[in-house]
Amino acid sequence: MTQSDSKPRNAQAKAAVRTLHTSRAEAMPYLETGIPVGLAGAIGVAVIVFVLDLISGQPLATPNALGAAIFRGMPFDFATPIEAINVFSYTLLHSALFVIAATAAITMEFTLTKHNVSLNSQFVMGIVCLFVALQTSIMTMLLLLDVPIVDDFSTNKLLAINALAATAMATAFYRRATLRLAEK
Repeated sequence: MTQSDSKPRNAQAKAAVRTLHTSRAEAMPYLETGIPVGLAGAIGVAVIVFVLDLISGQPLATPNALGAAIFRGMPFDFATPIEAINVFSYTLLHSALFVIAATAAITMEFTLTKHNVSLNSQFVMGIVCLFVALQTSIMTMLLLLDVPIVDDFSTNKLLAINALAATAMATAFYRRATLRLAEK
């Protein structure tokens, strides 16, 4: 085989790989956006909770107590001694839940765009849907773990954190969708 014979094969192989990559990206374009936006939302909430824990004088108490309760079956207690495995395992779960919510939201955005629903309507629906998903998941987890919500402040804090996260994530989707549609 000469060198000139190998060039068309290399070009064919590259074209096949490009087609495979393109078809995979076209089949699941929402992953490209859902994963980073979900992680950004998870990080944003984690930072807010960390700051609130710092203010209360118990850094990492929330993820530690949740991790110990979920993965080790311990009672939910902010006084649980901080262990890296509790914080790490809860952080992974927390991040996964945000990525799932974000991927579902971006899937909805792609579907609604195909059906000519305006981005402004999608933005409002995105905030509402993400907020409901985030609030439902945290409230379900707290109920399953029998975590007492002691006062209105705790409830309002959860509502505010999830509202901020939902708004930030919907804003990121809106900006990405606007850019994507402008490229077409």
